[in-house]
Amino acid sequence: METFRPAKPPFFQRVLGNPIVPLSILIVMVSGIGFFMYKSGQENLQNRVTYLKSSVQIESSASSPASTDEQVLSASGDVPSPPPPPTSTQSTEVASMAAASESVDPTAKSLVAGPTPAAEKPKTAQIVVYYAEVGRGMLGDFVNSSRGTGQYLSFNDYSAGILPGINKALTAPTVKILRKEQRSLSQKSNQWFLGWTDKRDPSRQIGLNTYFEVNDMEAGNLRGNIEILRTWREETAPGVFEVQKRTFPAIFEIGGETGFFMWGVMPRRSNLPNEDELVEVDVYKILRSPQFRSHESEFVIFVEFERSQ
Repeated sequence: METFRPAKPPFFQRVLGNPIVPLSILIVMVSGIGFFMYKSGQENLQNRVTYLKSSVQIESSASSPASTDEQVLSASGDVPSPPPPPTSTQSTEVASMAAASESVDPTAKSLVAGPTPAAEKPKTAQIVVYYAEVGRGMLGDFVNSSRGTGQYLSFNDYSAGILPGINKALTAPTVKILRKEQRSLSQKSNQWFLGWTDKRDPSRQIGLNTYFEVNDMEAGNLRGNIEILRTWREETAPGVFEVQKRTFPAIFEIGGETGFFMWGVMPRRSNLPNEDELVEVDVYKILRSPQFRSHESEFVIFVEFERSQ
């Protein structure tokens, strides 16, 4: 009896009886599911923005050669007043930018000049768009923070993403607000132009059109589309400059302390023979910034959502 030793249970029973084994399996399964959901979200976001980019159609008479940094879509020749993007029927999630809700004054040389007067606190839900100059170091912090959300996309010529702590970002060092635009969300779509218009020929414009459309607004969050349509004088061949149109679309969902930002849409130079009239518009004063011209700062567009009171 003293020498009796019970037989050892089979190996698989010993393994399954160890509490560490099922716990490890559970951890691996949860990690795998989380990683799969993260990758699926990234691919879905990429596909949605890619579709939005491919659905934009800008009428053009000639296409300029592709560049490495700042070319998505372009159209050369004399440019009429920018039209709103076409309506898409292929997706209920990514809608087209609607027609402008505010008409352009054809007699004005500059549609905006000088700082925007301080606005009263909103009584209805509003979209607030900031145009700013941001130091490269601070922009790098914003990019890293946005990548942490898994909702940051970088294209060949511009980047966009969701930005946590939007209020702190707007008051951060090296962030210089050039202009603030507020628009009521009582209308589903809004459009405004910032730039220069020739009084003799209103079809001649240089600047940025901002299109915004609400997709959904619930539970304190806002889902929408934003598109920047840039009309600019660009070099299409050595020594040859023509007016070009390029579009920069993005989609977002923001709310609470979360906002949206986009950068890479502003060229370093206007290429105009005389840009004095253009830089009278507050947004384009950045063209005279030594930091911007030397790539030490960037032109950044921020978007936040202010709920109704």
